[in-house]
Amino acid sequence: MESAQKRLLKADWAESSGDEWALKELHTLVRMARVPPSEGQWSAFYARLCRFIALYCESKSEAGKFVRRLEEEMECLFAFLVEEGVELTNNLAERTIRFEVLWRKRSQGTRNDRGCRWVERILSLRHTCRLQCRSTFNVLVDAFSAYFKGRKPDLEWLTEIGNV
Repeated sequence: MESAQKRLLKADWAESSGDEWALKELHTLVRMARVPPSEGQWSAFYARLCRFIALYCESKSEAGKFVRRLEEEMECLFAFLVEEGVELTNNLAERTIRFEVLWRKRSQGTRNDRGCRWVERILSLRHTCRLQCRSTFNVLVDAFSAYFKGRKPDLEWLTEIGNV
């Protein structure tokens, strides 16, 4: 979305069509990304945005492409303003899987389904241990020790996830 917005801000379509307000609204949207608006400011902006979309949805110009893309994404685009607890970005989700992605890139993945299952399980264990502030190494040592002694490993700590 950002690259399309930058192209539009650089283009002269708004001034040439006499709709300078459209360019001004794009600048307002950029400012709102940095400083969240009040509910009244948001309602007024949203009404103007809907007008912008209605005016340009049939256009073959860059503005038309932009508003058609906005229209497709509209339902989830502003969810962070409407739904409590929804973050503005997905940075948390990206940071959560970053280790796994980097591991896969460095190791070039696995060669068979059995290897895939092992990687899924060990990385899932690593992530769970990290959320519980536990050492993955110590959990694995305990699990292997229990296995070689013919006992089941202590998994009580896994039930603590909902209690943290």
